[in-house]
Amino acid sequence: MLHQTNFTFSEDLMPREEGATRYIVLHHSEVATPHTAANIHHWHQNKGWAGIGYHYFIDKEGEVYECRPRQMVGAHVYGHNHESIGVCFEGDFNKEQLSEKQETAAVKLLSLLSLAYPVAQLCRHSDFNNAKHCPGENFPFERIKLRIMECVWNMLGIGTNRNVSSDATNH
Repeated sequence: MLHQTNFTFSEDLMPREEGATRYIVLHHSEVATPHTAANIHHWHQNKGWAGIGYHYFIDKEGEVYECRPRQMVGAHVYGHNHESIGVCFEGDFNKEQLSEKQETAAVKLLSLLSLAYPVAQLCRHSDFNNAKHCPGENFPFERIKLRIMECVWNMLGIGTNRNVSSDATNH
């Protein structure tokens, strides 16, 4: 389920340009103890930032929170905020595993984002910053990519068992 947070930001957010989305960037909160999107929002504000930098947050129960409006520039991957959507997962995936509920929610959300932004590449934060292990060494990035592809195919009515070569000869 998608929850609207309606956070108040300490400064005006910049709008993202239409068609500028090139990346959907995955992060982990890097905290193993339970916390919320509101905790991150306040933590970021206490650092002097406008507020939570991620567009979405997925907690360990698989609940999805829209944090920063998608049409606004994020603050989650230096140098690429203007051209990316940021999705953060509750947890430290250098020390723990992604929950099944989180993975299922992520596949649904990321499939919808993939359809909304068809040219956007799914990336890890560490793909932009080698010093970061984000979203963590235990994050099942490749498995999630495969599940997103299957989900999008099903949403489009293509399915995963379709034999393309036999379809071409039958038409």
